[in-house]
Amino acid sequence: MFRSFFASWKWAPLAWGGIIVLLVLFYYQVEVSSRFGEWMQILGNIVSGSKEYSPEQFLDKFVYEAVKIAGLLIFIQTSINLVSSLFCWFWYEAMTFYYLPNWNKTLREVDGPSQRLQISLKDFSQKFLGMTKSAVRAVLVLIRFVPIIWVMSDKFDFFYFSQIPGKLFWIVLVICAIGLLISSFVGMNLKKCRYDIGDAEAFYRSALEFVQRNKKREDSIPNLAKLVKNMRNKNIRLFHNKFWYDLWMGVYGQLWGVLPITFFAYNVFSGIVKYGIVAKTSYALGEVIGALSMPIWLYEEYTDIKSIAQRIQELEKSINDPKNWEEPKKEEGWKDRRLNVSVIDIHGQKIEISRYELKKLLEEVTYTK
Repeated sequence: MFRSFFASWKWAPLAWGGIIVLLVLFYYQVEVSSRFGEWMQILGNIVSGSKEYSPEQFLDKFVYEAVKIAGLLIFIQTSINLVSSLFCWFWYEAMTFYYLPNWNKTLREVDGPSQRLQISLKDFSQKFLGMTKSAVRAVLVLIRFVPIIWVMSDKFDFFYFSQIPGKLFWIVLVICAIGLLISSFVGMNLKKCRYDIGDAEAFYRSALEFVQRNKKREDSIPNLAKLVKNMRNKNIRLFHNKFWYDLWMGVYGQLWGVLPITFFAYNVFSGIVKYGIVAKTSYALGEVIGALSMPIWLYEEYTDIKSIAQRIQELEKSINDPKNWEEPKKEEGWKDRRLNVSVIDIHGQKIEISRYELKKLLEEVTYTK
């Protein structure tokens, strides 16, 4: 999956060049986001009744700056989306050409090889890149905003944690670590459920293709109904496990909705800090919370990627191991077919046809009847 794109002389320039471009775009996106935090502080000072800005300064530091920041963020995000789309497609194309030479051999132990080659490869490239982008951006956010949180923590008071340096960062880190442990426990079965659903869908798709190809629709409905019921059971099992995971995600999300408000409200109403400091700190804290919570929010996506990767690895194992190939059906070559030629009469028109082709034609007609 990775060697075909990142270690290939043909595709490596596109792979590593795309990574460099994305890193540069993410760096500037985080830098512009930090400027938005400064803008939030100016907004907070204005709302709290600060007189330090004249009308001209207000237009320059508030209105014009907001337009600049919004324009840059929109341009950077659309550029990231474009580069990501191209990156995913070239990765998918590289994997396809890597697996394609041996894929046309009939595989014994792998169901739905066409589905794995077409859909699984594309899903893996898109979802893996999406998760990687989130991880890279999270690291850059932590590098940029943790120092801000560390310094701002000294301006706030929060009960027993008041004397701890960088208390905001440590509180967020401990809660996120506990949340990740709980998420891994609650969602431990999601990967197996998604893999089973992929297998069931592959069997059903193969059965539909077989029925359509052989025109055996009447006697195939009971078998297809069994496959649909099998998919239903697999999906219900996923829904059951996902219910508890979604319940935990709701609790975790509400925790970060209540805890920062409580923290900042206590300091504002106590007169410890002004609203401008609170606005800047709350924005930086939100970025840090999002970065540290990234493994939790993407844990479900991670289980999906693992199930897709397992299906691709099974395909790769069968493709690269000749023991898993079926013996190719022996057919007479074109020259051999022309050695024994028969003449048949169809509506008064004489047609030369080899005995091999005549035999195949009669078998097909007999099977259709």
